[in-house]
Amino acid sequence: MHSDVFRAVPVECYRAATDVDLFKAPLVRALLVMRALPRRVAGELRGRPPTASAPEASLSTFRLKDLVGLGWILLGETPGVEMVLGQVSCPWRAVADPADAPTTPEEFASFDEPGYAKIAAGLRIDPYGNDSSILTVETRVVLTDDESRRRFRRYWLVIGPFSSFIRRVALRLVADELDRGAAPKARAVGR
Repeated sequence: MHSDVFRAVPVECYRAATDVDLFKAPLVRALLVMRALPRRVAGELRGRPPTASAPEASLSTFRLKDLVGLGWILLGETPGVEMVLGQVSCPWRAVADPADAPTTPEEFASFDEPGYAKIAAGLRIDPYGNDSSILTVETRVVLTDDESRRRFRRYWLVIGPFSSFIRRVALRLVADELDRGAAPKARAVGR
């Protein structure tokens, strides 16, 4: 879990958090494209066009709303307050897509086929005083069997620090976006 306090009302903070483009950070973009590379190569070897085999490698932006087009399910949203996305996959595999991935929140909740990780990623905005907000980004993972738990543990030893880095950068990008939005307002008030 990562969180920070921002000088912005919750609705502004939520907008900035859901619209933040992780591709604006070159190192994050490189990490995300590298993660998609095995899927892209596998797709090309199977004769699929690149956009079908590794859509994240061909995107021009990488925002929360883009994840729904990349196999994530919108599990729930309270606009301006909270959004939760979910995915069932085998992230420890180079090509991690399950054959029968859930496509609805109900299917996600009931999915229990051995060999998978159920990943829920969420953001929440809580008011903090009169003009500030606390943004919390959290990811939870449930493994469907003991073997998946062992595989995920090994995977997370390598990937965990990069995942944490991406979340910290995302919070910095949100701060930058909110600062850019506050500057014109401050100038307008000073006139």
